[in-house]
Amino acid sequence: MSQLTPTITSVAEQQSERRRVPRIPFKATSVVREAGSSQIVVAQTTELSRLGCFVQTATPYPKGTRVHIEVTEAGTRFVASGAVAYVTAEGMGVVFSLVEPDNQAILENWLSRTPRRPDRHSFTAKAAIKDLGSQIEQVLMTRDLSEGGCFVKTAAPLPKGSRILVRITHAGAEFTAIGRVTDNVSAEGMGVAFIEMEPNNRVVLEKWLVAETSVNDTSTRLLVGGLLLLVAAAVIALIALMIS
Repeated sequence: MSQLTPTITSVAEQQSERRRVPRIPFKATSVVREAGSSQIVVAQTTELSRLGCFVQTATPYPKGTRVHIEVTEAGTRFVASGAVAYVTAEGMGVVFSLVEPDNQAILENWLSRTPRRPDRHSFTAKAAIKDLGSQIEQVLMTRDLSEGGCFVKTAAPLPKGSRILVRITHAGAEFTAIGRVTDNVSAEGMGVAFIEMEPNNRVVLEKWLVAETSVNDTSTRLLVGGLLLLVAAAVIALIALMIS
């Protein structure tokens, strides 16, 4: 018997729920076909959740198109029916509407073996953000940083899905990557996911993260050490009081 994953009454309702469901990076070949058509789009899935996936393609179907999708990874094939929830310059988000039990098991297995999301570190640095669509550039400041992306403070965030060029300058070094604005858009700024970077830029990013981890570890040790000294002082004072 077929299983709805989850039960929905409209693409809009499921897209709203999708925002609350964690998505994880996932690289696999995808074949997407419009319902009732023999024409297919062969592309790559780059993100996956229990509700849907993101398909990277230069020829996305229009929003709302009902589709049949097959995702193949390491010889295992997952099949589902769904609809195009949103379209960006990079591809299309597909929300699943009907998943058979055997395919549901495949999906859950893929999601369970995916590593946890990267740790974020507080990180303040100058960030030049260029919208690759409009070519408009803003010079902003980062709030945090991880191996997967960053949060940039701005009163005028770009729309979700915008493809951007990110250039971060910190401690005499520069990091550059192609990014995409994520769901994390608020009055405080916007979340950015790194999707393309050269090896030399990855080296810069890793050095920054290692340095931040070291600073955090040192701060933790100092805090713990300070607390231990306070406890020791309190114990000594108590002993002195008992003796006197």
